[in-house]
Amino acid sequence: MPVTPEALFFDFDGVLADSVAVKTRAFARLFEDHGPEVAAKVVRHHLEHGGMSRFDKFRHYYREFLGRPLSEAEMADLCARFAELVVEEVVAAPEIAGAGAFLEHCRGLPCYVISGTPQDEIRQICQRRGLSGRFREILGAPASKTEHLRRILAECGFHPAACLFFGDAGSDLAAARDCGVPFVGILPGPGAPLLAVAPFIAWYPDFFAYPWPRTSQSASEENP
Repeated sequence: MPVTPEALFFDFDGVLADSVAVKTRAFARLFEDHGPEVAAKVVRHHLEHGGMSRFDKFRHYYREFLGRPLSEAEMADLCARFAELVVEEVVAAPEIAGAGAFLEHCRGLPCYVISGTPQDEIRQICQRRGLSGRFREILGAPASKTEHLRRILAECGFHPAACLFFGDAGSDLAAARDCGVPFVGILPGPGAPLLAVAPFIAWYPDFFAYPWPRTSQSASEENP
């Protein structure tokens, strides 16, 4: 980060918190009664479409894998069960290495969470993790990431090219590209699904690997 950006945007799962596996287990649990083949298709799609809202995923799974539409009552039930399975685990999930130190380093810069998680839920999770005060806004579904990002850029007058979007999914990259914001991948490794479709992106395994000026404290946290 050689030049101080005007604003920073972060996805949450897989970028600030190591919580992708929590969501994967929850999707598998919700569809296991439909048989192992359906559950496997659900997990594969979920992993290949990180950042897509659970509302859109549930509709897709019912339409494409079960061959029927999803009623509003069924959607409400699925969402409630999903939240029961994930919220406590996401609150307790470890941070992506260096995320806390990086946010502390960026204190004073306008920072935003833009997630595919329902907005009330992601705000509750950030509040319980003690992160609410680090962000100007914490935003989630049902509005898309592109919609959130475009609104913030317009309302705040940020120059898109002077901002950064940290993400790990196709929806993050699409939002950044749609709005002209440079994208930085935070990915678990070279086998990450995003790299299969976007091998050209700059990416790092965590925030200690990402180049930003270290303080003595952050260096000691990296090398205890």
